[in-house]
This record gives sequence, structure tokens and C-alpha cells, in this order.
Amino acid sequence: MRRLWVVWLALLVGCTSNWKKHEIQLIEAERSSDWAHAKSEAHWLIDNAFVEAPPEERSTADEADRYLRLADIAAKSGDNKQAVEALRQALMIDSSCAGSVRTKLERLDLPARERQRVFEEFAWNIAALGPDDSGLLEYQREQAQCWSYHVREIRIRHNLVINTDHGRERRVSYDARPWRFDAESERWIQEGNWMLDAGSESEAVEGPPSGRYQAVVAADRAFYADGKVPPCHRDAWKGPYSENDTTFVATRLPRPKSDQH
Repeated sequence: MRRLWVVWLALLVGCTSNWKKHEIQLIEAERSSDWAHAKSEAHWLIDNAFVEAPPEERSTADEADRYLRLADIAAKSGDNKQAVEALRQALMIDSSCAGSVRTKLERLDLPARERQRVFEEFAWNIAALGPDDSGLLEYQREQAQCWSYHVREIRIRHNLVINTDHGRERRVSYDARPWRFDAESERWIQEGNWMLDAGSESEAVEGPPSGRYQAVVAADRAFYADGKVPPCHRDAWKGPYSENDTTFVATRLPRPKSDQH
């Protein structure tokens, strides 16, 4: 099937315009997850649109869309710096894409301080270019929210594969030590000693992965949160492991905001 796709692509490229050739090459690069090639093709389309693009693809909205596409490709390649720059350019070209810019910013995996700096910059730009779009400013206010919550420190005791009536299962049992974050004092409080055999999780060997099992395994000698974590600490937690946005893992307890400066 792959060979048929390549042959068809080669025939199509030979019969199309230079612009369309690069569009097809970009699609193929994305399809094969060749992000370096995809970035190169996305840049070519941006740089040559004024001369090569068909008239119906030369609007400011089209130009902004090309930068938004570049931002997606850069993010997938792990190049967050280029992704942010592409989003910056898209917003400057067409302020009506602020909603898309905001969504893509939220998905970028940025360190906490860098995320805050970038969101502050884009909030001001969006406020200046599109005063009616207050979504990013609202997002920043949400990110500052903190509340008290409970987590557990995990220490795996057994990690086995067993036979059951329903087939083979991976089963893990663990010790746990409870911790609570007190939002008023911004401090972590140990709420008890280690509890032996505090719980267990399992998943079918031949079945779909279990979010809770995967989270407990990842939390060995680390920390496990079974519930929503406050936005003020979200960057420190990996997850969610489950579909309902719960179950997170952190290698260490998040530092209070007052200790991060």
C-alpha cells in the first residue's frame, strides 16, 4: 500500500504546478512524520506564496493559516521556539485567528516560567489587535488558580503478570504515604506515615492500557494525584492518564509559587 501511495504521488507531482508540488510534498512529509522536511516545505509555501500561490490562496487569512500550520509542525518536531514565532506571525497578519493561536499556545509543552512569559506577551498583543477577544487574558487568570488537594507518594511492592479467568493481567501493588497541599499557606503537609499494601491496579496483557495502572507504574518513588490538580501546579504534573482529566504523576511535589522566584 505504501508503494502504491508513493507511485501515485510521483505521478501527481509530475503533472502539477510548482506550488502544488510543494503542497503535496508537505502532505507526504506530514504523513510520514518527517518533521524536518515538513518544516522546510511549510517555509517554502510561506516564502513563495506572493509569486507562486494561486490567486484564491493569497488572502491574509490564507497567509495566517500557513503560519498556523507551521506552528503545528514545529510543535510536533519539538521546536517550541519556532512554534511560538509562527503563532506570533499569524496573529500579526490576521488578528481574527486569535482563537486558534490561543488554542495552539495552550497545547505547547513549555516550562512554567516560559509559558507565563509567552502568555503575557500574547495577551497584550491580542488585547491590542482584537480588543473584543479576552479569552487569553481569562486563561491567564485561570492559570493562577490554586486550591488545596491531596496526593500520595508511591512505592511499588510487587509488579507481576498473573493468570485470571479473564486472561493474563499485569498487576501492581504499592505502599503509599499521604500528602496535602494547603493553598492558604502554600505548603505541602505530610498527613501520615507509609501505609503498606495501600492499593493495587491491573491491566489486561492483551487488552487496552489502563490509565490508572500506567500512572501507578510511572509514580514509583514519585507522586500520584487521583483527581484534578490546580492550574497553579499543572505544569509540574504529567498526565492526565485517564479520559476524565484525572490521575496525574509528578517526580517531585510542585514548589509553591512563592518559592519559584
